[in-house]
Amino acid sequence: MILFQNVLEISVFTSVAIVFLGVLSHFLGKRYGVKWRYFVWLMIALRLIMPISFTLPRPIMKIPVPQVRMHTIDDTEVSLPETDYFSEASFPVVESNNTQNELTQPLPTENTPTILEEARESLWIFWLFGMAIYFIYQGKKYRSFLINLKRNSRCIRDAEVLEVFYAACSEMNMIKRPEIFFCGILPSPLCIGFFHQKIYLNQEEYPGEQLRFILKHELVHLKRRDIWYKALLLFARGVHFFNPFIYWMVRLAERDIEYSCDSLVLEKCSFSQRQEYGLTILESIRQGGQTNPLSTAFYGGKEELKARIDYIFDMGKKKRGILLLLMLLLLVWVGTAFVGCSQNEETAQTSNEEVDWAGALYQCKLDYIGNHDGVGDILRKLTLPEGIQSSTEGIELFTSKEPYGARRYLTLEKGASIPENGWFEKDAMIFLALVDNASFFEYYITDENGEKSGIYFDRKDGAQYFGDTDLRSMAADESTFRNFLRELELLFPESGDYARKQIECNVLLNEIAEEMGETFSYDLLKQNVKYDELLKLGDGALTALFIEFQKGQPDDTRGYIMMTACLELLKIPATMSPTLVEEMKPSQWYEAYCALDSMVAEPFLYDEERYSQDLEKDGLLTMKNATKEGLITRHSDVMKAVYTAMEQHFSSDKSNREVQIFAPLISHISESEDKLSVYAVIGFTEYTFIRTPNVGYQLVEGGGSLVPSRLDFERKEDGWILVEWVEVNDGSEYAPSIEEMCKGTNGVANAMLTYDRREMQMLLMQNLIFYLKDKTQITVYKDSHMEEQDIQEVSQYISFVQI
Repeated sequence: MILFQNVLEISVFTSVAIVFLGVLSHFLGKRYGVKWRYFVWLMIALRLIMPISFTLPRPIMKIPVPQVRMHTIDDTEVSLPETDYFSEASFPVVESNNTQNELTQPLPTENTPTILEEARESLWIFWLFGMAIYFIYQGKKYRSFLINLKRNSRCIRDAEVLEVFYAACSEMNMIKRPEIFFCGILPSPLCIGFFHQKIYLNQEEYPGEQLRFILKHELVHLKRRDIWYKALLLFARGVHFFNPFIYWMVRLAERDIEYSCDSLVLEKCSFSQRQEYGLTILESIRQGGQTNPLSTAFYGGKEELKARIDYIFDMGKKKRGILLLLMLLLLVWVGTAFVGCSQNEETAQTSNEEVDWAGALYQCKLDYIGNHDGVGDILRKLTLPEGIQSSTEGIELFTSKEPYGARRYLTLEKGASIPENGWFEKDAMIFLALVDNASFFEYYITDENGEKSGIYFDRKDGAQYFGDTDLRSMAADESTFRNFLRELELLFPESGDYARKQIECNVLLNEIAEEMGETFSYDLLKQNVKYDELLKLGDGALTALFIEFQKGQPDDTRGYIMMTACLELLKIPATMSPTLVEEMKPSQWYEAYCALDSMVAEPFLYDEERYSQDLEKDGLLTMKNATKEGLITRHSDVMKAVYTAMEQHFSSDKSNREVQIFAPLISHISESEDKLSVYAVIGFTEYTFIRTPNVGYQLVEGGGSLVPSRLDFERKEDGWILVEWVEVNDGSEYAPSIEEMCKGTNGVANAMLTYDRREMQMLLMQNLIFYLKDKTQITVYKDSHMEEQDIQEVSQYISFVQI
């Protein structure tokens, strides 16, 4: 099922690449040689038969972060029985009410298939069935073709033909000569054979140079192993038999195989020789015959034959198309690296220690909660945050009646606080995934004053993160469990570590550039120890490098270092990287990467249909009612005028990889019949839109402004039209400038001087939440400071990280 899903994803993406290349070749076919298309079709065919993930898949789901249930516990609430210590290395374990645990069968898991799941299952079976029929049909067809070929062919003994054949083999530097036969039923000459190669002629006599041209053409096919190429195309068409674009691609690829073969045969040929070659093609073709996909043939239909003759007589100088080839290879391999099956390989950034930790955790999987030693093993492998330690009170197991669960006792160090970064939720979900019949997990934390705080998590809480998916299914096998741990890392990222890596990347980048000076050397860079340290920073470094490119990095030594590092972090094949660095400037590569990766950010624009007030029913951040009037969902003639004015004001410096979120914190509105003045603090935040393999799509805050302003409008036929935008000249806290701007109003200047920055920030974040509605695969990294409670509130609606 997962394999089929990823076959579909790759099929859709490569269809875009196929259409793009097909259109491109139509318009640029006469300017560029055919060789670049020959190799691009080959790479697309390879990608089509490799539904393998090169990166970790990003879970596409809404990520509400619920408030963890915490409560303070009086000493009278907890009556602890005596604890039994099993060993120095184990936790002390208490069974609730001193009742011995009985073996309990795992709770039944609801697994009722939905209509969508049943449809997917049917499609999966249909795909397997259709693919089997296709390959059986092609196998029988090929076998029948070989039988007919053998039955109606004979070895060529003609001395003149063999002499021309031997001369052609010598000219082509063929190490091993293929066998040559005559078969009168063929529509055109061809060659077959994966290992035992053979050439078949469809005529016994050819005038002039025609025989040499025919033999040379077929020998080019054999030398390039085009039979293997066509077998790859056949296999790709079989795997994607449901996609008409793949059939079109195969036809274009087979055409370009012949075109590229023609160009090699006709290299350095005169016009008269090209005439002879064209005549050879026309005279060697007979209508009505059939060939086989696993053979080469001289025929492709009347229209294609005409186009082929035109191509033969085109003696204009063609561009090599290396840059075009590299850009298209990036499109096919880098773009599809973000889809693939769940057969994930460990990335270079994953340390052996982390791999062992995941494997060791999975080995602790339990059927029932009463296994004291097993529960202890799991809890010992869960890392506690700084400032929190295990308590001598150990763990308490609830095994006598449902709900079954575990409680772990911890102590809080002096001056420390309980983190709210998702560490407990992550621990709880791991525990509930590994223990089949556990229904809840709980931490009791005792602070320096002896007060206890309880943090509780059950399977219903888990449903807020993974919907109807039972957490137990996340440990169905080790591979699934490893993917589950990666998803938890995405849900609860270590933001501080991520920011640290970005800072380290910029420091190392500057040091490497300083060491290399003005001359860039790919080989010297690969030997640089600091460069290796930069690569080890992984996605944090890649994010930092993309942000630097977005700022407009020059094509200097530093730029080439950044480009080379990006290529390695994006897992571009090592054989391609030196060529890309040699052929392209860093700025060209970045533009090509962003363009081919379709990294175009949708703008934030006033739209009454999209940003309707219905969005507010999903919940709003905590703000004053007056602040909410500045939301993009509050529609009126005034708000439409204000947002339209802000769009025009901020759009001039925007690129297609930036998202600009803006909002007005309105202090006063002065309106007459034909004039309107809006006094507001205009908030603006700019985000850079990037993508990295392991984290996926990201919006990274790149700056912004909060400026008290006055927007003056006049009423026209089309509504309110902006006539003047007045901003304070000396900063938002310079009283005389604000008072001058607000002259003639009562109390407005004071309101703008004393505006609540937290309200302004939450107003901007609410508009960002509206913008990201149904875009839950995007993670937001915000650089400006926010209070912890505000971070938690925002995180209920979007995947949000304070860096």
